[in-house]
Amino acid sequence: MAIGLNACLSYIVFPFLSPAEPSENFREILQNVAKPHGVSNMRKLGHLNNFIKLLCSISHREENFGFTYEEIIICLRLALLNEAKEVRAAGLRALRYLIRDTAVLQKVLRLQVDYLIARCIDIQQSNEGERTQALRLVRKIITVNAMLFPSSVANSLIAVGTDGLQERDRMVRAAIAIVCELALKNPEVVAKRGGLSTILKSVIDCQLSRINEALITTILHLLNHPRTRQYVRVDVELEQILAPFTDFHYRHNADTAEGQLKEDREARFLSSRMAIVAAFRSWSGIINLCKVGNSGIQSLIGLLCIPNMEVRKGLLEVLYEIFRLPVPIVTEDFTEALLSVDPARFQDAWRLSDGFLAAEAKVILPHRARSRPDLMDNYLAFVLSAFISSGLLEGLVEVVTSSDDQLAVRATILLGELLHMANTILPHSHSHHLHCLPTLINMAASFDIAQQKRLRASAAVNNLKCFHEKKKKGLKPHSLYLDHIIRKSVSSHSRKESHSRVHRDIYAIKDTEEALMLNLRDSHILNHKQNLEWNWLLIATILKWPHVNLRNNKDEHMHKFVRRLLYFYKPSSKLYGGLALDHPKARQLTVVEKCDGQGYLEDLVKDMVSWLSSSSGLKPERCLQSNGLLTTLSQHYFLFLGTLSAHPQGVKLLEKCGLFQCLLNLCSVKNQDAVLKLAVSTLDYSRDGLARVILSKSLTAATDACRLYSTKHLRVLLRASVEFFSSWGMELLVTQLHDHSKAVSMEALDILDEACEDKANLHALIQLKPALSHLGDKGLLLLLRFLSIPKGFSYLNERGYISKQLDKWQKEYNLKYVDLIEEQLNEALTTYRKPVDGDNYVRRSNQRLQRPNVYLPVHLYGQLVHDKTGCHLLEAQSVVPDLSYTVRSPMLDTWEGIKQLKSALWALGNIGSSNWGLNLLQEENVIPDILTLAQHCDVLSVRGTCVYVLGVISKTRQGCEVLKQYGWDSVRHSRRTLWPVTPEEVDAQLTAELSSVPSTLSLNSESTSSRHNSESESQPNMYILDDDKCDFLDQSDEPSFYLHSKPVKDRSPFTILASTRFVRTRFLNSLSLPSKKLRSTSDPKNLSGTRTPTELKMGSMRRNRTVTEPSVYSPNQGDVFTPVTQAPCC
Repeated sequence: MAIGLNACLSYIVFPFLSPAEPSENFREILQNVAKPHGVSNMRKLGHLNNFIKLLCSISHREENFGFTYEEIIICLRLALLNEAKEVRAAGLRALRYLIRDTAVLQKVLRLQVDYLIARCIDIQQSNEGERTQALRLVRKIITVNAMLFPSSVANSLIAVGTDGLQERDRMVRAAIAIVCELALKNPEVVAKRGGLSTILKSVIDCQLSRINEALITTILHLLNHPRTRQYVRVDVELEQILAPFTDFHYRHNADTAEGQLKEDREARFLSSRMAIVAAFRSWSGIINLCKVGNSGIQSLIGLLCIPNMEVRKGLLEVLYEIFRLPVPIVTEDFTEALLSVDPARFQDAWRLSDGFLAAEAKVILPHRARSRPDLMDNYLAFVLSAFISSGLLEGLVEVVTSSDDQLAVRATILLGELLHMANTILPHSHSHHLHCLPTLINMAASFDIAQQKRLRASAAVNNLKCFHEKKKKGLKPHSLYLDHIIRKSVSSHSRKESHSRVHRDIYAIKDTEEALMLNLRDSHILNHKQNLEWNWLLIATILKWPHVNLRNNKDEHMHKFVRRLLYFYKPSSKLYGGLALDHPKARQLTVVEKCDGQGYLEDLVKDMVSWLSSSSGLKPERCLQSNGLLTTLSQHYFLFLGTLSAHPQGVKLLEKCGLFQCLLNLCSVKNQDAVLKLAVSTLDYSRDGLARVILSKSLTAATDACRLYSTKHLRVLLRASVEFFSSWGMELLVTQLHDHSKAVSMEALDILDEACEDKANLHALIQLKPALSHLGDKGLLLLLRFLSIPKGFSYLNERGYISKQLDKWQKEYNLKYVDLIEEQLNEALTTYRKPVDGDNYVRRSNQRLQRPNVYLPVHLYGQLVHDKTGCHLLEAQSVVPDLSYTVRSPMLDTWEGIKQLKSALWALGNIGSSNWGLNLLQEENVIPDILTLAQHCDVLSVRGTCVYVLGVISKTRQGCEVLKQYGWDSVRHSRRTLWPVTPEEVDAQLTAELSSVPSTLSLNSESTSSRHNSESESQPNMYILDDDKCDFLDQSDEPSFYLHSKPVKDRSPFTILASTRFVRTRFLNSLSLPSKKLRSTSDPKNLSGTRTPTELKMGSMRRNRTVTEPSVYSPNQGDVFTPVTQAPCC
């Protein structure tokens, strides 16, 4: 209706404007609009349209009109009383164009036009065109000056938002959106008219995640600042979103029919779940829902103990989503449910036609960052600690032991995931006691409780053990392609294979001619032509038979065996290559095909090359991609070719058969993206040769899609630790920075940023001296990485780059850094996505990442402090004192002042990320001020920023010790450390309790006296296990690839706090269970807590036995708790 009306108004231009003065035209228009009789509605519509055109053609000055604004408004006001809805709509449109500033708006309100606007909104639902123009005018009023917004219009908007759904009003969402916009700019008028309750009611009405999130975020934004927090009744209004769960007799609408109650309740559960999750994505939501007393989090967890299966199921889904965990399928089989949430399970994005190997490797292979803080870990650590301290684990145990099998399975997996997460991201002092699960163990062992409950508890213990075993094994590749790359990487580093074959040779090999002939007969390959009926396990054994050369063997049976097997695999036979990818024996046949390297290889390779060459130059419908390559096992031929390319003899054979030349030709042919994907993904690049030439050509000469995939494959090679990547891979990535496709260049930039986590790659990048200025701010941040090593510092300093950047960062880039980091956090935590190529639609319903990472972006100050020269430079320019002044004297009245404070906090945090920079912060004594803001700042988002910043400061051992003095605990192990070794001083009170448990580990001591300031060396040295004593930690048949992410001979020390997560001791103690007794400060077991870090012995270390050894955590009672509402730590 609105579009039709606009079109109508655009075409109605009679009567024509005369070429006279504008004032004369205005006079004619206003006279005709104001006449009560004698002018038809159609002519009035035309005059109003001409008024807008005339208004747009001249400047908005009263002397050009010939009339005052009051006179014009009085005439236009009459149009709003016309009986024709089209004329009223045109009058509203004319007013919208007339209002340009506050002065005109004041005149409009003084003439009480707002009541007529409200009348147009309320008059009749069918007048959609008129109401649309009224809402547009209302938004214009908010844009010009929201503080002057009339309460009469606010009442109408809120009424539509409150009752519009019941009346099936199509304008209800638009009205709610305007109320939300108004609440952000003028919360007083909305709050006084009950608009906040309307917004919260709409939250429970809405099942679209992006709209639901926008609505609840409006309330959370008001809670963030003390000036607007007064308008929200925290204990009443915010906790309305919990009502569908906490009220078992909840009815959103009193007139809901009995037959629709179940459907309505499910809809309210969904809306409530979305709102609760969105609330826990913001610091204002976390602080208000986790406050001490009758908090929202305690209400939710308490519901787990009530045997209502519907509520329990909904709450489990809420918890899964809060902690970014995939929800298992509904089943009673624990193994099946566990497999359904395995990150390594097949995903549609891993198909050859989509992201293929690059997408799979990004999930399976770990990020190269070791010491770079992941801000999501800080966020999850605080949320997890709050839930655990409120009794979440005990609540889940109750669900496991008193629910049906399907719910029990889901609760068990969630319990295992949270225990694993706690062991990873929570400090040792707050996670070591969690794995005891005394409630569950007592239920499983006690005969005083009901048998069914005891059996459920026992089953849960066994299931948790299976879960733990699966976590120990780590992620494993799903596809043979990624497995192929990892095997080659492991082999090149002289490590044992990490991924054993699915099927092992079950037949014992007897080195006799009779045994060989017997196996040839039993394989059925000689007397059966049904290929799939052959004994493929036995065939694999024959192919690996020792001391047998298949080509030179004179036995006719052996030649027949090889010929038939070879014929089966040849592409020309279409036997193996014609099988579907999902064939039950597909993986077994392909593994055997990879092993067939003993004879007749040249014939097989020539047949493959002929098969590939046949598609060159053909029409799209006749190419390989359109003839089964995407859906059949024919794509696995490239695995065989890739295996050959990893051996010198194989390379000679491939070159002799013309494979490399064939692939080079295909790089320039259209419609060969699938073929090039397979070739790029399987060739071996560890040696300089034609394989790298093919990769280079696919990066530069292929189609846009193929160039992008080839660039992404460089990330796969980087994460798989392909040999000498720094000497050739970095050069290829730098070349991609100049690709004409922005997607390719930005992908290469992102990979380079990850590659620079390794010093060898960073040195190689500096040697290449890339041009990065054309890549915008992200290119600048990559260039700043040069400053972290002396070679790069000298390179940039000689060109005067550092001094210029210092000026720019002080003036603008510190503020830009806040926008950059908050945008990344928003994308990770919400449905918000940064607009791409002018797209203004920034929220998506179904594109939420499972477990995103937000690695701390590079900061100029953070890079400078890795070298003593850079620290002197910051000291000479008084950077730290200036930033400290901003922290000590914050201006929290304006958003600009809050942004200045956040920029100072991030700058200080990056400075404190090394020991050199931390010394500067200690000299200025600014860390206590940051801690004060973290506990007492009235702006809650600033508290969250302080949490992140303190996490960055705790990156080094010295930073951990400084924060420990103030009662803040830190995680003291790298995110890649599977079996963390805990310093004695971190948990001294447990020494006596664990002294009776003999440790079976032998520890090597390394000196901790030397402290360096590079990113990799800023971590303190730490004891590591002897290489020959690590094997018993994981005795599974298929150990994880992560256990071998570095060569075994590499004895580089573990980093103590690369992952920078910490939890406030007082905060956790305040949320502890009432049954937990506090230990007196006079307890001799706790005397070590009064010592300063310098008095503690750094060399005394012990193993952290978190899984099997019980221990008791007794917090220091002298650490007095301050209520969260007054001094929260979030």
